[in-house]
Amino acid sequence: MRHRILKPPSVDQFKRNVLLAIIALSLLSTVVAWEVMGARGLLSPVLSGVLGTSTFVLSALFLVAWRRLLPQRAIEIGCLLFGVGICAACMALRMYSPRYGAAIDLQPLYLWIPVMYVFAFTLGGHKTSLAISMGVMALFVCISLPYLVHDIEAPYANFTLQLHLVSAVLIAALYFFSSYQHRLLLAQLAVNRLAHLSNTDDLTKLPNRRRMAAAIGAELAGFADRGGEFAVMLFDIDHFKAVNDQFGHGAGDKVLVALTARAAQVFRGTDTLGRWGGDEFVALVRGVDPEEALRMANGLCRHMAAEPMSDGHLVTISCGATVVRSGDSIDSLLQRADAALYAAKRAGRNGAESFLETVKERAI
Repeated sequence: MRHRILKPPSVDQFKRNVLLAIIALSLLSTVVAWEVMGARGLLSPVLSGVLGTSTFVLSALFLVAWRRLLPQRAIEIGCLLFGVGICAACMALRMYSPRYGAAIDLQPLYLWIPVMYVFAFTLGGHKTSLAISMGVMALFVCISLPYLVHDIEAPYANFTLQLHLVSAVLIAALYFFSSYQHRLLLAQLAVNRLAHLSNTDDLTKLPNRRRMAAAIGAELAGFADRGGEFAVMLFDIDHFKAVNDQFGHGAGDKVLVALTARAAQVFRGTDTLGRWGGDEFVALVRGVDPEEALRMANGLCRHMAAEPMSDGHLVTISCGATVVRSGDSIDSLLQRADAALYAAKRAGRNGAESFLETVKERAI
């Protein structure tokens, strides 16, 4: 059985677009700051070098991301490393080399550092992101610690202490929300897994009786609202008990799995095949009239008998088919399909019957 799969929007594409937007905004703000500070006479050779390097690297990162020249993960890590490196270099120059770093204002720079922690929590799992963020914070603390110890009243000392405090609180909050999201995702996956197990046959991996009944019920509701013919087919393996008795239940299970694979070759992508119970299967076949349903059911029987199923076991099936009628319920549909199935068995097995008046007469 083929399933039509609707692909969700690509998460990787969304992350790429966000990354491109972040790089573009960073590049724009760097160029604007360079122009404004130059116009006001606030640039020094070192600051011009920092802004020039930033402009070059950000342009290169944007081009690499735009043309997909590197994996998304590598570009994200490159952006984080560049941002951390620039901030660390500017902090060190301003604190320990007044001659070269006097023109660097740390307060606007410090506004970017919390953004890096937020960005770090987009790179991986909550534990990995926590480790990256703690490593980045440790770097900034190590750079500023001698400066703070030497003179707690120095310029930027109080602001630097506030930065580290805010960073610690921000990292803790990000970790809390990230781990909560992780637990929520695990819970959702567990719910989805349980829902899948409750609606899937463990042996054949087909929809089970519960799920097939729901599918038929939904199709009946659609028929009442919009019309559109569909058929229900019931089929089982002829003399399946003999296979189990002679070769064991393991061999019987292999036959069921092989039958599932072979039946999937007959039904279309719009059809739904499920296991009804034991060796009995049900198929919901959309868009067919009674003649087409019977022709398809006979084709299914021939396909099953064409060659051995598993371990050399040649098995045949009997199939009963019926199409929807006005006022049908799930029970009435299945009762007609079941009556047609038993009519096929009385007719000699290895064949199909549909619920026409002739079949109905033979079934009474």
